[in-house]
Amino acid sequence: MDGLHPLNIITDQDVAMRTAIEMVFPDTIHRNCRWHIMKKVQEKIGPMAAKREDLRRDFNDVIDYSVTEEEFETRWAEMIQKHDVVDNDHFKDIYDLRKCFVPAYFMKRFFPFLQTTSRSEGFNAVLKQYISPRESLLNFFKQYMKLQEKIDSAEDGHDFMGMDKVVRLWGDFPMEDQILQTYTLPIYNIFQLELRKIPSYNARDCGGGVFEVFPVQGTVYGYGRRTYVVDVDLENLMYNCQCCKFYKDGILCCHIMKVMSYIGEVREIPEHYILPRWSLPPPDIVPSVVEPLQRKTEKMSRKDMRLLRYGNLCNDFSKLAVGLAVSEKTKEIADKHMIAMSKELAALKKANADALKRRKNKSVATEDISDSSPFEGRMDEDVSQSRNKKAKDPPITAAKERPCSKRKKGGLQLKKPNPTTCSVCGEIDHDARNCPVRLANPEKFPFHQFFQ
Repeated sequence: MDGLHPLNIITDQDVAMRTAIEMVFPDTIHRNCRWHIMKKVQEKIGPMAAKREDLRRDFNDVIDYSVTEEEFETRWAEMIQKHDVVDNDHFKDIYDLRKCFVPAYFMKRFFPFLQTTSRSEGFNAVLKQYISPRESLLNFFKQYMKLQEKIDSAEDGHDFMGMDKVVRLWGDFPMEDQILQTYTLPIYNIFQLELRKIPSYNARDCGGGVFEVFPVQGTVYGYGRRTYVVDVDLENLMYNCQCCKFYKDGILCCHIMKVMSYIGEVREIPEHYILPRWSLPPPDIVPSVVEPLQRKTEKMSRKDMRLLRYGNLCNDFSKLAVGLAVSEKTKEIADKHMIAMSKELAALKKANADALKRRKNKSVATEDISDSSPFEGRMDEDVSQSRNKKAKDPPITAAKERPCSKRKKGGLQLKKPNPTTCSVCGEIDHDARNCPVRLANPEKFPFHQFFQ
């Protein structure tokens, strides 16, 4: 990354990893996965919280909806005093970990739509479907190419949906159409969820460019039951909300859009609130073609060349398929050229088969002529001599059976097995199958009596 350190990192609760990150990335904000911590919390205080619904509700409200560090400290102290859990060791452990996972300590850090390691773990799960730890390095690259083809195909599908799908707007806000034309479709869907929460709030002008936004009734998903304060600077078109969603996720929250609707500024979102990372690329941008460096490489095998050609053809045809699937006319063009390519490919296969057949017939005719030659004996002698000169001993290979074990044997393994005794005469040097007594008296000792 050109020597740049990451700004933020999310990991599990691994002490060695935390120590390494503090040494290598001293300026990086490191937080732990919230899902793993809350799962352990549920195992420890779950039975207590199940019997006390008010404790469970207040605990989640303090963890999720505190907007500043001071507010979290104050509300936590009030909660443990109210529910008499001051001496509970589990709550003390949670409080000691507060700076690692509580959102109030990361309100202005850019973690776009992330509080857990689910994205990396999800990719690990997909990777394990294709690759096993016991695979060879060569097979790893082959399986990874298949996974990359699947990812490219999914991206092409998303691009096709974004270019050709007609999205129905939720409301009559001009800013919604602006976001649809500016942002990618997944980011627009997230923005639309925020837009749908505007009717769940009321706004109150407190004077001096300060507005309070409070729920109409009950709880708003993702924001709880609390009231949020929005500071507005109309001259510079600056909006600042307590929830800090723009700092965390890079899109405006429903509280700011509610204030914009309240004061009548709903025409469009200011340019400084449009992030390039979520925006569609301009249509006039042509990706630059980087010429590969000339390097001396070993000649590829036929199988590898075939795989390489197959991958390149799949990528090229998938890009064509995006444009050819637009309408029936474009599909007819594709069908016409596919039929022509099929005919040309069949003709080429037939020509290759005919050429191979002619070469085989020619080689058979040459062998017949050599067999009818008057110098047959002399030629066979010369051929045998030449073959004897080129013949060499076969290479010596190691035994293919399992190697002998060098471990120390136990007493039972060192003890010799009991000798087999004959069931007819009682001797130990043979069995009933080869017993001379039975063979001499077959009527007295029939075969089926001993072997059934």
